[in-house]
Amino acid sequence: MRAILSVLVALGLVSGASVAEPIGGQAASLELFDTSGIGLQLSQGLSEKERATIKTLIPLIEQQTGTKAKFYGALAYAPDEGLVSEALQGAFNFHTVEAADQAAIAACTATKRATSGECRLAARILPPGYQRRAVSLSHDATRVFFDRYIFARGAKFFAVSSATGAWAMAPSQSAALAACAQDAKGANDCAVIIED
Repeated sequence: MRAILSVLVALGLVSGASVAEPIGGQAASLELFDTSGIGLQLSQGLSEKERATIKTLIPLIEQQTGTKAKFYGALAYAPDEGLVSEALQGAFNFHTVEAADQAAIAACTATKRATSGECRLAARILPPGYQRRAVSLSHDATRVFFDRYIFARGAKFFAVSSATGAWAMAPSQSAALAACAQDAKGANDCAVIIED
């Protein structure tokens, strides 16, 4: 479910959602962002040419994957190798800005040359009008919340893994946690953040 993409392969050239206590669905619906668009936050450390390059990458990523770029996402690169290198990596559809940042940096670090310096963020993919809120979900999880969770009757629980972007909705806490853990592929950080 989580895609850490090599942007250069896509071009054909040479990774908190949790809150202390779960909140109810009505409160969550006021916190979550609309999924109809994305915003792009570019690093101030990029040149104008690099900023223009990043702006063209998002549609290319969408074309290569066949899906829209989704918040929360990040692109990271190794400045020593330049923006257009195999070290440019993306992480998309996480539950928080921080998780997307960490995943993109980790992917870049794993891909860059050993002699290159540390990876840095080039851009973030955010909901339009983003500002920190009490709860956040990935683009896909937010869609399911608004399309299914709020209409489901009876007990319902929404669990997420901040590290992987995995999530699950179920009629019991244990079922939501188990389904989230299965999708989290080894991460053990699934937590219920919304319950009714």
